[in-house]
Formats: sequence, C-alpha cells, structure tokens
Amino acid sequence: MEKNCLKSKIMIGALALLVALPIVVVLLSWLLPEQDLWAHFSQNLLPDLIKSTAILLLGVGFGVILLGTTLAYLVVMVEFPGRKWLEWALFLPFAIPAYVLAFIYLGVFDYSGYAQVWMRENLGIAGFDIRAGSWAIILTFVLVFYPYVYMMTRASFKRQKISLIEAGKLLGAGPFRVFFKIALPLARPAAAAGLLVTLMETLADFGVVSLFNYDTFTTAIYSAWGDFRSIEVAAQLASLLVLVAFFLIYFEKRARGQAKYYSANIANVRPYHAKGLTGWLITVFVFGVFMLSFAMPMLQLVIWAWEVFADEWSAKYIDLIISTSSLTIIAAILTVSIATMLALPGRCKNSSIWLSGMIRLATLGYALPGSVMAVGLLYGINQISAVNIYFGGQSINHIIYGSISLLIFAYVSRFMAISYSSIEASAQQIKPVFTQTARLLGASRMRLIWQVYLPMMMPGILAGGLLVAIDVMKELPATYLLRPFGWDTLAIQTFELSAEGLFERAAVPALIMVVFGALLMMIFNHLDKKSYDSN
Repeated sequence: MEKNCLKSKIMIGALALLVALPIVVVLLSWLLPEQDLWAHFSQNLLPDLIKSTAILLLGVGFGVILLGTTLAYLVVMVEFPGRKWLEWALFLPFAIPAYVLAFIYLGVFDYSGYAQVWMRENLGIAGFDIRAGSWAIILTFVLVFYPYVYMMTRASFKRQKISLIEAGKLLGAGPFRVFFKIALPLARPAAAAGLLVTLMETLADFGVVSLFNYDTFTTAIYSAWGDFRSIEVAAQLASLLVLVAFFLIYFEKRARGQAKYYSANIANVRPYHAKGLTGWLITVFVFGVFMLSFAMPMLQLVIWAWEVFADEWSAKYIDLIISTSSLTIIAAILTVSIATMLALPGRCKNSSIWLSGMIRLATLGYALPGSVMAVGLLYGINQISAVNIYFGGQSINHIIYGSISLLIFAYVSRFMAISYSSIEASAQQIKPVFTQTARLLGASRMRLIWQVYLPMMMPGILAGGLLVAIDVMKELPATYLLRPFGWDTLAIQTFELSAEGLFERAAVPALIMVVFGALLMMIFNHLDKKSYDSN
C-alpha cells in the first residue's frame, strides 16, 4: 500500500508540476528585477491599480454570486411559467465572449450609439457616459460570467435531498429561509468554485477593460510589455495576480475548514410552485436576465452580420471553423482528463500537504493573461534550449515554437482551474461510505474509479468540459501568439476586424463563434440532463 501511495503521489505531483510550468516561470521572473522601471510602476501606478482592481473584483464577485445562485435555485426548486426552456437558455450567455458583449454594448449605448441618439432626439435626455465609473464594466462582466456560478450551483442543487427541503417546509420555514439555511450552505462548495473561476477570469481579462478604458493589473501588464518592452516587469505584475488567486483559494478553503457537503440526487419534482402573479414575476425576472445577456446582443450581431454577410463570407470561414473546432475538442478532452486525475478522491492524495499545494499551484494559471502565459512558455523553452546548447546539444526552439502542441499545452495550463474546480466540487459530494463499501467488497482502485467515482463525478466533469471548450474557443491572446503560421481562429478574425473598428464585419465571425458555443451548451446540457435522469 505504501509503495502504491508513493507512486500515486509522484505521478500526480509530476503532472501538476508540468501543468504549472508557465506559472513557475512567471514566479521566477523576480530573479531578474528591473529596479528603476519597477519603482516607477510601484510609486505612480500600483496604488490606483490595486484600488480599481479591488472595486472590479468586489462588484463582479457580489453580482455573479447573487445572480447565479438565485437563478439556479429558481430553476431547480421552483416551478414557474417557462421554467423548462429558461433553465437551459440561461447557459447560453456563456457562449458570448466578454469582449464581444463589450463592443456590442458600446456600439449601442455609447454617446454616438443609436440608443443615446434616440434618447436625445426623442426624449430630450442629454445622455450618459457608459465608460464613466465602473458600473458598466461590472455589469458586463456579471452578464458574461454569471453562468459559471449558475452552472455549478445548479448541479449542486439538483443533487440535494428533497427530504431536507420538505423538512424545512414542515417546520414552517419559508422559501427564503430554506434557501439561506439549507440549500445555499449545501451548495457552498459549488458556488465558491464558480466564484473563484469568475474572479480569476476577471483578473486575467484584457479585452473588456481596454474597451472601457478601465485600468487594472492586466492593462498594466500589457503596458509594461508593449510600451516599456519589459517582459520581466510584465511577468512580475502577472505574478501578483497569481498571488491574489492563491489567496482567494486559500481563504475559501480556510473558511470552509474541514466541512464536507454530501448529498444525493433529488426526485424530478419542484418543492415550490409559483402561481399567478408571483410565477409571472419570476418569469419576467429570469427572462429579463436572458434578454440582457444573450438575446439582445445576439440580435444586434445578426443585424450587423446581415448587412455585410454577402460581401464578407468566403471559403476562409470554413477553415476558421475547422481550426477552431479542432483546438476546442482536443484541449477540452485533454484538460478534463488531467483535471479528473488530479481531483479523484483518494487517501494517498489527500494525506499529502505538499501534493495538495502542487495541485493548487497547477490551478492558478487562470489568473494569468493569455499573453503572459504564452510568453512564460516561450521564455521557459528558450531557457531549456540555452541549457541544452551549453551541454553540447541543439536548440529545440525551431521544433516547439509555432506548434499545435505548445498551443494545446498553454490551453491546458490556462484553463485547468475551471475544469478542476467543477470536478472537485462533484468529488467532494461523494460520501465516504461508498468508498468503504466498495473496498469491503474487494473492489480494486481502478474498479472503484470506473464504477463509483466517475459516474458520481459526471455532472462536474461535463460542466468542466463545457467551460473549457467555450473558453478555448474564445481565448485570444495565447492563440494569437502561439498559433502556427497561418492557423487563424474565429476569435482572431473577430479581434483583427474589431480592432480596426469594422464592427459590422467583426459580427460575422463573432456570430459564428456564438452559435458554435450555443450548440456546445445545448449538447452538454442534454448530456447533463441524461446523467441526472439515469441516477
């Protein structure tokens, strides 16, 4: 047993270290500090960056928790008009890249947008500056990222015992008290996982904050790299994002303590039935969120794309779809497979503090902007080549640079957090009695994994695969820097056209990307529903 445990620890530790390699390279950048440039950043820019980033994180975090958990609870626990189709429709906003939603809302609600033009001409209202303050950018992030929390808490709510809810009702607890005292505490691991992923996504975003002219650590990273030509300072700023992500994970774990949240599948019934005016008010609220986050932006993309489709469409879009689909499928399968191996329950893994730390380190890549992740990989490979040449070997740069394997590796390291968080949340709900019973019956480790762990973790695995697939499809900076020559994707095409202000033309690849993501959402939602129906 001790020998098997040691082998398991070495294998998982090596796998986690490999995934965390770009993060390690970024952290090692402090070995070569640029004191003058860093002093300029720390004295003139750092205080404002900390303040603006903190405001953004607090606003987005509060918004996604409030909206995501509320929507998940309503569609799982309450029967109201339109619930069935709204339950899966609420997944669809995740298919829209954040930078696409940002340029849509700017195009519509900016001072020269037709919404404000209509307000000035017909209502006599002077209008407003959508870029002033932080409210608009926080709202954009909340509408894009609430599906992280919604998806994970919905999976948790579906696995809660109906008897607990009924017991609360019999004791006289109303719907709000049941939500705060029973349902939400049991769903806390899933909600925390969704919140962590959301905050790390917010930390790493560059497209939205740059469109809104809102300064954060990420814009400072690009400034250090693009304006000051200092990859060291850029990497050091990125390491601060990694530090923030680490403390977010640590404090959530510390607050949770040793608590475990076990549950079982609920029956296919709703504890509450909202009838009459109450039911229709809930429908209006849920439908309103869907309209703001998906339906209205989708309609605007269709209008813009329709105006230029005949001139814009060509055979190159077939190649863009094929290349985007290939990268998405390969990266999603590989990332979910590794995350499942790291998240599998096991006494050997859980008993090792250093191994748990390695796994946590491997999940911090989501806090890094894609560009810095790419530079970390390129810098690391360059150092390996230098060492190889020093010992009489040859450079490996020409073999790895511009290869699909390097791009896939960047995806795995970048998006490991969202996959691992989702799968780990499902793994934590597996009762120890299942493992103990299987071992008493003589089940081997492999049989325990295939017949007990994987079936019970399937909702988290499916959710993690969905999140990775959509994020890979939307990823821009890492793809732009690491892709092979001539290997373009829909995200790159959208970026290049929108950067030139050609929003109508950019709407064509953006619309294809959103439709592609929406189809993935519906496929995974169907598989997710089947997994619950079969249990």
